[in-house]
Amino acid sequence: MTIRKASKSETDYILRMSGHVTEESTMGYATNNLENGYNMFQPMVKNGAYYLVDDHNRVITGWILLGSEWNPLTNNVTGLLLQLYVFPLYRNFGIGKKLMQAAIQELQSRGIGTIQLNVFAGNPAKALYKKLGFREISTVMELDFFKKNFG
Repeated sequence: MTIRKASKSETDYILRMSGHVTEESTMGYATNNLENGYNMFQPMVKNGAYYLVDDHNRVITGWILLGSEWNPLTNNVTGLLLQLYVFPLYRNFGIGKKLMQAAIQELQSRGIGTIQLNVFAGNPAKALYKKLGFREISTVMELDFFKKNFG
């Protein structure tokens, strides 16, 4: 297994694949939709975010999208882990952990001292994030008038 930066063609492939894994990644919050996946991550890539891939004999087994942005709350650049995905066949072999560690190391080498990610409630990857030292700092709450009947 080798973790490396994705090529342009691999990035295009991952952007296309992102629409096929949206439902799983969001724990059912959003449905799979090719356009939505592409539209969600393409602007991030255009703004400098990039994928690291786990390459096993020229087969991509998983990826992580990392970037950074100015955080006005802390007045610092914050590293962002925007998407982590490992294909089901390759799970439970430590690939997600290795991708996370490589992304963290990469962001630290750029002088970034704080890294954030967003994870949907119920996502089993949350346990990995906690093991790596991430802690909860906010909760997103939603009121959806179309899904809930108020009496």
